[in-house]
Amino acid sequence: MKNVVKKKKRALRRYWISAFFLFLYALIGWLRLQQTLLYWYYFLELGLWPHPLYFAVSGGIIGAGYSLALIFHFARFKYTARYIRFLGIFLIIWIWVDRIWIGIRDTFISLLPITIIITGCTIGLDLLLVRKIEYVKKKSQEHA
Repeated sequence: MKNVVKKKKRALRRYWISAFFLFLYALIGWLRLQQTLLYWYYFLELGLWPHPLYFAVSGGIIGAGYSLALIFHFARFKYTARYIRFLGIFLIIWIWVDRIWIGIRDTFISLLPITIIITGCTIGLDLLLVRKIEYVKKKSQEHA
């Protein structure tokens, strides 16, 4: 009986930690979009590469993707785990492509530690926190 209670507590803790990380990723995406729009003309004056439109679109995609994942998470949609893993893989590939080929070489070295941290957190979210079994409805929940 104690094992069942411990497992439920761990699952509940994992559920809320996952929700926090999903919220954090969504917030980062939306803030990227908002800050790009706020400083749009300043970025144009600086002549940044890539164009500010790239920052706005990528921020919007990250924000919308993880907001949808958070909604799926709270609704316990049955394909949530698969969606979050796909989103995580997409984010990791995009971050590394962005840092290596789109960004400036000098910034790649300075942003390498944070890129590794983001990659590790995303892998942790995808593999350790999000479990498919938590999104499967039990027969008692279907009739309620």
